[in-house]
Amino acid sequence: MSAQLLIPAMVLGGVVISSLGAGTMYFLEETQPSVKTVARDFIIGALMMMMILQLLPESSEYMIGIVMSLAPLSFFSTSAQAVVQTAGEPEMEVKVGVPKF
Repeated sequence: MSAQLLIPAMVLGGVVISSLGAGTMYFLEETQPSVKTVARDFIIGALMMMMILQLLPESSEYMIGIVMSLAPLSFFSTSAQAVVQTAGEPEMEVKVGVPKF
């Protein structure tokens, strides 16, 4: 599991679970969802996705990769800025072998 995938996966899980909870309250119970219930559902969804990533890393990385490829890149402006910043910097050279002290 890559650390770069953890935060977007948690956000995705939180958004999915909180939207399902808010939709259920709005359409089935015919009441307005409060901020407290939406925030609670977001936290539950984020924690669930974090646990799923720990238990099934390859499958969940594949699933998150597909979902992230469907979203436009404008949603991830910090990622685009990081790519622009690293494009101008020279790449570090990796040296292998016995270290020289």
